[in-house]
Amino acid sequence: MLRKLRHIEFWALLLAFVTAGCHNIDKDAQRIEATIHQQETVAAAITDQLIAGLQQNSFDSVWNIAKSTDEVLIYIFNRQGLVFWSNNWLAGKEVTLLYYDRWYYHHFENAHAICRWRNAGQYNILTVIPVKYAYPFENQQLHNEFIHPFKGDDSYEITTEQKPEHHAVYAADGHYLFSLCHCQEIAPAPKKESTIIETFSYQTILTEKAPPLAKRLPSFLKTRLYFLIDILIFGLIFLVGLIGLIHSHGIQNMRLRTKYMYFMTALLMLVSIYMFTVSGLHVRQRYEKQQKHDLERTTAYIQKSLQEIYFWNMGIGPEHRQGLNIDLRDLAFTYKTDIHVYDLNGNILGSSTPELFDQGLVSTHIAPEPFFSNASTLIQYEHIGDMRYLAGYTELLNGSYLRIGYIAVPMFLSADELNAATDAFSAKLLPPILIALLCAILLSAIISRELTQSLVGLSEKMKHFKIGRRDNRLVYEYKDEIGQLVQHYNEMVDELERSAELLAKSEREGAWKTMARQIAHEINNPLTPMKLTLQQLQRMKQKGGEQFDEYFNKSTLLLIEQIDQLSHIAQSFSSFAKMPEVCTTEVDIAQKLSSVISLFRNNQEEVPIRYIGPDNGIMTYADEEQISQVFNNLIKNALQAIEKKEDGDIIIIMKELSHTIMISVSDNGCGIPEDMQDKVFRPNFTTKSTGMGLGLPISKNIVEGSGGTIRFVTSEKGTTFFVELRKV
Repeated sequence: MLRKLRHIEFWALLLAFVTAGCHNIDKDAQRIEATIHQQETVAAAITDQLIAGLQQNSFDSVWNIAKSTDEVLIYIFNRQGLVFWSNNWLAGKEVTLLYYDRWYYHHFENAHAICRWRNAGQYNILTVIPVKYAYPFENQQLHNEFIHPFKGDDSYEITTEQKPEHHAVYAADGHYLFSLCHCQEIAPAPKKESTIIETFSYQTILTEKAPPLAKRLPSFLKTRLYFLIDILIFGLIFLVGLIGLIHSHGIQNMRLRTKYMYFMTALLMLVSIYMFTVSGLHVRQRYEKQQKHDLERTTAYIQKSLQEIYFWNMGIGPEHRQGLNIDLRDLAFTYKTDIHVYDLNGNILGSSTPELFDQGLVSTHIAPEPFFSNASTLIQYEHIGDMRYLAGYTELLNGSYLRIGYIAVPMFLSADELNAATDAFSAKLLPPILIALLCAILLSAIISRELTQSLVGLSEKMKHFKIGRRDNRLVYEYKDEIGQLVQHYNEMVDELERSAELLAKSEREGAWKTMARQIAHEINNPLTPMKLTLQQLQRMKQKGGEQFDEYFNKSTLLLIEQIDQLSHIAQSFSSFAKMPEVCTTEVDIAQKLSSVISLFRNNQEEVPIRYIGPDNGIMTYADEEQISQVFNNLIKNALQAIEKKEDGDIIIIMKELSHTIMISVSDNGCGIPEDMQDKVFRPNFTTKSTGMGLGLPISKNIVEGSGGTIRFVTSEKGTTFFVELRKV
């Protein structure tokens, strides 16, 4: 039973794997089909431009258009045959004219592609979109992979067989092109056996063995060792910097010494990396330049040798192929490089390795650049698959210096030699860079310590600075920028001590002046209602009658209360030399307010003072003797705010809230300017020509000392002060 269950699980897993694989290949087929549709649009636009250029007989524009893209290949035929090609890497012995204005699949010798023929008068244009390489064998250099911009799994095979398990790809007009399938679904084609026995240039792409490492092993090991040490040092520095950054909660909170070290270390690391990178690129560029020079020189030697051999020939053709191959083989052994010769039509005529063309690795046509350009000698990059190599081209001349063909000399840049040169250079460059980096880091640590030590001492002095201490000054022997800073600090300390003495003297004098102003102001506030009361008594005496006696008795009580208040103020100032302390008790605030209002109602300006609220019975917590000063100041300020205004009016309202008592004093004066509103409760500030500006600050002190608040609102129509006291 257990064996049966395992058997079922195996087939279930296999089915799931196959289903997932089919799903992936289906997605790849859809993606490739979408890319083909995009490439068809691009190719159609390029072909339309080519047709326009051919109709104008402008082959220069045809050449510029054709070489503008590597993803679309262009071949132009006339009645005699091929007259133009945009690239020479696609290998195909013969292409048959099929399907005008219709895309179809074609299997070239080294690539799968889709093609389309277009007619342009006497010319036929073949547009080719390569899809996937199809070399007869694969190794480390040659891979039968999808060509850019196509993306797909290299294990997918392209076939024209339409089966249910295959995934078809269609052109934009809907007709079938080819199908994708797994490699094992079709019988593999027999691989061509390489008959190339000896080759000097193409050995790197024809061998299946990895390139030897023994020649560059010592330099390779040294380079990797030094590189590993550099990585460890850089990683350690980065880790320490990251920990310091996290510990300081940001770079802005780091100490100056730490910042300097981190920035200097980072700068040195960047400079080291830059030097190493630039030096490596320089080595590679110098090597490449040297290879181009060697190739150009070798090409010139081969040209001279072939000119001597074919000195009397007026031309070369297929009849010279056999002898030409032998001559090229001999020259190849002499100059240690492969040689190809093309006829005047750009077709391969002879080669030191003719099997290379027989196997379809490269095209039988010469590269278009040397053929269609006017350059007699040209060095350029070409490619077989993704493998790039240099190729030198020159003319094949006879004794009369007439061109009878073209010579091509390929040269693969030796990766082994290039890597060995780079490793050797790196092995010499990395140790001094590493030593210089470590010395620079150590030197930056010493310099940062010297730079910040004096600053730390200066900071400590400023932190514990106190006026009058003898050790406030700093001692620094050097005359550098820090020495100038220390000198300015010592001068500042001397100046600060002198200023402190002057300031203390000025503060003592100012304190006495301020106290005198406060005493005068506090005494002046009760005198005003007392004066008004006495003036009213004089008027009542002149009238005579019972009203005088009644008003006299009431006024004398108020005058006695104000005199007691003056006595209390004088005693408080003389005892404490400051504003009177607030002692809160239960006070009938309504009675206090009514008494003050009755004193100000008979004012000389004849400004009406209206009161809305009870005359007594409202209890609050306040200083019984000082609370009247608050009302005196507010009413007096209201009278002064509406001075010389005919329709002046003052409204005083008292109302009980849930936990407090609100008293408002409103006038219809000109209001308080906006730039002065934040200075109203500031001592010694006043907007009047008389007074010392202490009334409202004293009132605020009394109200807040009683546990209440005082505030105001103002506008051009007047000002209202609000006094809020605690309710009993």
